[in-house]
Amino acid sequence: MTAQRVYLSTTIPYVNSRPHLGHALELVQADVLARHHRRIGDEVRLQSGTDDNSLKNVLAADREGISTRELVNRNASAFADLRDRLSLSVDDFIRTSSDPRHRPGVERLWRACEASGDLYRKAYQGRYCVGCEQFYTEAELVDGKCPDHGTPPELVAEENWFFRLSRYARQLADLISTGELRIEPASRRNEVLGFIAGGLEDFSVSRSVGRARGWGIGVPGDASQVIYVWWDALGNYITSLNAGAPAPRDAGYQRWWVTADRRVHLVGKGVLRFHAVYWPAILLSAGQPLPTEIFVHDYLTLDGGKISKSAPGGTSVSTDPAALSDTYGADAVRWWLLRDVPRVGDTDFTVGRLVARANEDLANGLGNLVSRVVSLVHS
Repeated sequence: MTAQRVYLSTTIPYVNSRPHLGHALELVQADVLARHHRRIGDEVRLQSGTDDNSLKNVLAADREGISTRELVNRNASAFADLRDRLSLSVDDFIRTSSDPRHRPGVERLWRACEASGDLYRKAYQGRYCVGCEQFYTEAELVDGKCPDHGTPPELVAEENWFFRLSRYARQLADLISTGELRIEPASRRNEVLGFIAGGLEDFSVSRSVGRARGWGIGVPGDASQVIYVWWDALGNYITSLNAGAPAPRDAGYQRWWVTADRRVHLVGKGVLRFHAVYWPAILLSAGQPLPTEIFVHDYLTLDGGKISKSAPGGTSVSTDPAALSDTYGADAVRWWLLRDVPRVGDTDFTVGRLVARANEDLANGLGNLVSRVVSLVHS
């Protein structure tokens, strides 16, 4: 089999709090996939990072009475620390608020879409969930509340920049239906196709400087607006490669995005729409290649509820991957995430299940096998 060049990326989480085990799930899955490809001789780049420019981060800093910069630096460091704590083979880690590659790359992406005629300003009113950092229609709410966070969105009215998503509905449907943009598992592909078939509306891609508290990347040529955090964050997949920079600084972009055999995003089901609809449309508008595959995982739960940084108390010790790794070892944590989490469906986590799986498979199974082999060798 001919060796391939494979670019793998995880999503970049908000840093309004410390990481929880759900983040570790995606990181470990990506790491194992990267190790597999390296083992069979492929060239691999594994990319991760943090989304620092969210309003959630600003509000979290306000609650703690510290600056946004102080909060994102502290929490982003905890995410970066998982590379060593979980034995991850991450090749690059980008922070959207401070990495010198990111802002100019996002600005170039914005200007490319602007040049395609896909950006325009209009007044807008809608219901906005800060937890998701997105607007919801009334039909998408559950009893008037965000379906993911269970909180009522706030009514927001302002003038923003919009992206012509509606222009790309047919093209996106064709790319996904033919498998040129592969989404796995099939149920998630069908979910995306259903969303597109329901009609794509243009979406807001900026926020007023006042509502964003001045935090984020400014809209090029418009000092009153900050680029929407999702536009900003999605760009990391190519800004980390110096996309659009003058040669030879864009060599990474040419190697790992333009000419790579596979460009694979690993994402959670809650952010599928952004990665499988918004992001490909932005790339089409900018004249850039699309990802080749999007692999989607479900949630980890605790007592039946989604593990979340936004839950009361934030990340608890029982779901802190660093603390779990320190107590039970990185191998035990990694093994549980790989062995007990199915390809489809949410999985409830308990420390007891982690310990039982490590004892059964690693200590009693593999450990006994190694012990017997060593004994045989000595005898």
